[in-house]
Amino acid sequence: MRPRRSRSALPILSSPSTTADETLAGAAASGSRAAFARLVDRYAGRVVATLERRLGDHNAALDVGQETWIRVFRGLPSFDVDKSFRSWLFAIALNAARDEGRRRQRSPVDYVDELPQSLSHSASDSRAHEDRQAIDRALAGIAEPYRTAVVLVDSEGLNYQEAAASCDCKLGTMKSRVARGRAAFREQWRKVCGETETTKRKSL
Repeated sequence: MRPRRSRSALPILSSPSTTADETLAGAAASGSRAAFARLVDRYAGRVVATLERRLGDHNAALDVGQETWIRVFRGLPSFDVDKSFRSWLFAIALNAARDEGRRRQRSPVDYVDELPQSLSHSASDSRAHEDRQAIDRALAGIAEPYRTAVVLVDSEGLNYQEAAASCDCKLGTMKSRVARGRAAFREQWRKVCGETETTKRKSL
């Protein structure tokens, strides 16, 4: 059995870009605020992006993202550093998203994204924004749990084993979900691209 590390003996961390997630998690569990801050800096944006595609609402994703990190902080003392921190993190995020979904069902509210504060985007920014919107529309057309599987593997870069651990399912199940999700995405993408071209022609 692996001996517990004394909370007073904090490990010396290497540079932020090379320190392993699990090393940072172990240090954070031992009381290092700097280690926890590095984990937040490393994954905060990716967690919010995943939640936004799961919930379909940016503001809700920000709120659930904050709740995710609160749960991570509270759960660090029981985290097994021999396992993948990334899988553990996204499992917590997905559970928080499910809780938010249940809350919405109990108290229906119209979730509408706020208008951008500035409309003075460059051409490249505008195109990137349009591409992201198109991808999100295509993803929204994919049923759960296939959408989450595709987001975790193809967007967030988790391997099949990590994604399966995040979703608490078997490896074969995750591979099947990703395959079906990719097929569904290709179909939805063709629809979205067709709708976009039709809209552009009508505006000419």
